[in-house]
Amino acid sequence: MKPTFAVGWPFRHGSSREPRSPGGQASLQWLFVLMLSLSAPAAVSAEPSLNERVALWSAGHFRSPVHCEIGGQLIRGIRRVLIQAESVPGRDPLVQAEFFDFEPEDATRCIDATGGALPNVVGRLELRRERNQHPETAQRDFKRALKKDKGFSYKVISGTLDLQDIEDPPAPARPVDFAGGSLSLSLIFPATDAQRALVDFPSGRKILLTLESGNGQVIRMPLFDPAEVWQPPLR
Repeated sequence: MKPTFAVGWPFRHGSSREPRSPGGQASLQWLFVLMLSLSAPAAVSAEPSLNERVALWSAGHFRSPVHCEIGGQLIRGIRRVLIQAESVPGRDPLVQAEFFDFEPEDATRCIDATGGALPNVVGRLELRRERNQHPETAQRDFKRALKKDKGFSYKVISGTLDLQDIEDPPAPARPVDFAGGSLSLSLIFPATDAQRALVDFPSGRKILLTLESGNGQVIRMPLFDPAEVWQPPLR
């Protein structure tokens, strides 16, 4: 079944436009504030720590495509994921991941680019990384970790997400506690399912989010940042 493009976002019947959200402008505003706070002289070191660098790299107001069947047609919509970091003097930044309801009210099923079932995911998680013991090598460690591991992982400190399987008749949402689990953000490479899922979105920033609960519940979302518009290289 060939997917068509949704006229509006989210999937709510009769919707004609995406609801107002902080979007790229607000995302850039708090990123700018965070960068200023991290670049301010500190008592011990003026250089950002490794976890501050990772928080800046992670933060963004992302989108992720999802295909839902509505009235016999497979329609592509967009879900929102917000990852934000708050600078705390003398401590690692506070990082949160928030997943917004894409309101699949009339949908009978929702799938990803591989055809696998996708639940609606709603809620917020508190994230943390282990503290780096060598702040003097933060820049080098950041580049080395990104080159070796292709991304960064967080431990989920607290947070429950409501997961709703999309089916007919509608299923109730079930709360899943992700405390003790992990959230990873990694680079996306060519010829992968994540790359194919985002091929129609001209963003210069695309990453793969992998979320795992303590009991083995795994959720994957390819993300793109609409504020980072891709520009073709100059010839």
